[in-house]
This record gives sequence, structure tokens and C-alpha cells, in this order.
Amino acid sequence: ATHSDLGGLVVLSIDNETDILDGMEMLLSGWGCRVLRATGSAEISSLPSNPTPDLILADYHLSGENGFEAVVTARTHFEREIPAILVTADRSKNVMNEATERDIAVLNKPVRPARLRLAISRYRKPPDADAAE
Repeated sequence: ATHSDLGGLVVLSIDNETDILDGMEMLLSGWGCRVLRATGSAEISSLPSNPTPDLILADYHLSGENGFEAVVTARTHFEREIPAILVTADRSKNVMNEATERDIAVLNKPVRPARLRLAISRYRKPPDADAAE
């Protein structure tokens, strides 16, 4: 399978479970993405400011916080309104409303790899993006 369509995309993966982070890193790396990882806001704040993620994938239920808070921390840390996708099993109206207010897409669990890839592909870099910088 080719991964060139996602090649070079920098994705910040946020989950409080390291096994999930490991699996997500393996999947995304296989698609050509560069993966940054964090278990929550404390780790996000200690990430280097370069590279800046092109996309944030955040689990909703984190230890002591939620994915919305982690996305806000990442956007503040990287000083950029980074597109984000919240991955959650919570289908409540409150979560959907907050996602809309914060301009965060939502993928409901369980998420199949093909569905995740399709969602991520909306944020892929144009072929000449690196050359233009």
C-alpha cells in the first residue's frame, strides 16, 4: 500500500494509554506520517516547538482532563490553530456541541483504520508544501 498521500504529515497523537499511542504511531508511521505523542497536557507542554503538528488526534477521556483541554494546550503551545480530531465513544450532545464550538472534528469509537485514514487525508500537505517554505 502506498502512503505517499499522507507522507510528511506531522500528527500529534494524544492518549493516556501508551499501548494506544504505540499502535497509533505504528499505524500513522506506516502511512508516511511523522508522529509526535503525548499522554496529556503536561507532556504536550514539554514537546519541542518544531516541528509544528499539521493535525492533532486526541482521545476524549484522558487522565485528569479531556481531549478538548489537551487540544487547547497544544494549540497554545505551538502558537497555531492546529486542526484537530477528537476520538471518542461519547456520543452525547454536550461533546458534539463543544467540538463544534472549538472547531474540532469528531470520530466515534470504534474507529476503523480506513475511516481514520480518510479523516486524516483531509489534512494532508500539498505535494509542494515543503518546497514553498
